[in-house]
Amino acid sequence: MKKVLTLFAIFAMVGLVSCKKDPVQATITASDVTVEEGSTVKVVASTNSSAAITFNVDNSGVYSLSNDGVVSGIKPGEGKLTLKVAEVKGQFTAAEKVIKVTVTAKEVVPPTPAEAAIKIDGDFADWAALASGTFSQKFGDEEATHPALTKCKVYADPDFIYVYIEWDTDAIEWVPDVEHVPFHCYINTDGNAATGGFGDEFADACIDICTEGWIYDSEGISSYDPGIYGWTGEANGSGWSWTDPALLGDGSGFGQGAGIEGKYEFKLDRSMLAGVGYPVADVFSIGFDIQQNWDSVGILPNAAPDEENASGIVDSMTVTTQKN
Repeated sequence: MKKVLTLFAIFAMVGLVSCKKDPVQATITASDVTVEEGSTVKVVASTNSSAAITFNVDNSGVYSLSNDGVVSGIKPGEGKLTLKVAEVKGQFTAAEKVIKVTVTAKEVVPPTPAEAAIKIDGDFADWAALASGTFSQKFGDEEATHPALTKCKVYADPDFIYVYIEWDTDAIEWVPDVEHVPFHCYINTDGNAATGGFGDEFADACIDICTEGWIYDSEGISSYDPGIYGWTGEANGSGWSWTDPALLGDGSGFGQGAGIEGKYEFKLDRSMLAGVGYPVADVFSIGFDIQQNWDSVGILPNAAPDEENASGIVDSMTVTTQKN
């Protein structure tokens, strides 16, 4: 009987030994990660092990990693992220998996350009929509010596000077031997009354540049793309003392215009004026004339002659640049 019990005990021990299981091979499932610089993304990973997944960062200059597995892109580049699970004795083996982390450059979306207050398209509704106080305006005097120009508005932003002009259609016509109707815009670009000149048409005689072109010719209404003259005479002097326009600009993109008979709008590019040495100050003054056979028939601003001002010549019009 004793022998039987001993054999039974031996068999029981053998059975226990034979039922012992090997540890399960641990696995980690995870995919490569792509993140934009300045952004974050969470690493999605799983394991069949009862041990927690840990992370090892290899390139902290490219990306960083939080304790809960969130990748933050620092700068464009690539790195490797090692995921590990430790051995669980008698249950799971240790495991590790390496995934690639790619940080892409942040997409730079250029700002949407602010919509221009005035579009040069020959439709003048946008001029009527300008808020009061944002533009300068003058009306012609019917009794002026040169009355053909009847109205002007000027609006300026940091990029352009916009002009709206009206004229008496009975006083202006295309002259074949001249081949166009000359139109001038005179600007005191630096806003300084002590510089510039040309007292013939404006009493303040502080004009720095003159733009010369035309608003219509034998083909009808045309685009105002003028040549640029710079004052070369004495300060506050009079007469026609200007640079050769070829030295500054001979009508190559300084302006753009559109309109109908008797009404016209154009703009002058401030960056191009600055490029030829005439940046326009935030506060400047401006005036205009229109000609027939090279003689002025319309000047704005103007006034009716009287005992105190026999010529009807007045100061140019002050304009303040509008900024957002």
